[in-house]
Amino acid sequence: MRRTLFVGNWKSTKNIKETEDYFRELPQHTAGWKHEVVLMPSFVCLEVANRYPLPDIKLGSQEVSHMGTGMISGDIPVSTLKTLNVKYALIGHVDRRAMGETNERINAKIKNCLAEGISPILCIGETLQEYEGNRTREVIDKQLRECLVGIKNMDNVVIAYQPIWSIGSGHFVNIEFIGLIANYIRKTVIQITGNATSGNFPLLYGGGPITPTTAQGFLETPDIDGLMMTVGSYKPDSLSQIVRTEFTIRRSNLQ
Repeated sequence: MRRTLFVGNWKSTKNIKETEDYFRELPQHTAGWKHEVVLMPSFVCLEVANRYPLPDIKLGSQEVSHMGTGMISGDIPVSTLKTLNVKYALIGHVDRRAMGETNERINAKIKNCLAEGISPILCIGETLQEYEGNRTREVIDKQLRECLVGIKNMDNVVIAYQPIWSIGSGHFVNIEFIGLIANYIRKTVIQITGNATSGNFPLLYGGGPITPTTAQGFLETPDIDGLMMTVGSYKPDSLSQIVRTEFTIRRSNLQ
């Protein structure tokens, strides 16, 4: 059964003290949360977050190595993330793709995570030029097919749809369009994996703008299971408002 998931990716915005202050304040806002929440501080702040364990919060990493441990400067091995109680890892985020991250490397990262019991959150999405050129489905199809090579079981995989053109741009995102693309993503994953039930993975919307005001519309899109946000998770009260959003679940498993 598909589950609702909220992911807060802080990028490189909070230092060690700010992370500590956040996790100290957070328990005041989590009472009554009904859904799974993942917070992703920068790597150097994950140890700090571990000092304030909360049953309602899981930790995620913003990056992970496509290789194992060894003589590799600057990489973050999956095995190290496990020692920090990391349960999720962000893979293929638009920021990393802009730095040259390839689908081939993303595929290796996904496989590394799955082998070690960490759930990868695969990010996919199109640019403004691709969107305006009516190439959204083409781009997403290529990303999915190359990133999911060799993946047949989606039980521990999450996908986040990031229409790149909507992030911090002020461009209006049509809810109906998001719904059509989300449904296309699910059906494409089923085709790629050859598994009739593999379309039941959690699918997040990770574009803009996600606020306490807009969250309901995104969450009531039938093929969207949750949200991945940055600004909306900066403050505990804002995050809590989004997590507490009342919405009608209109989803059914794909068979």
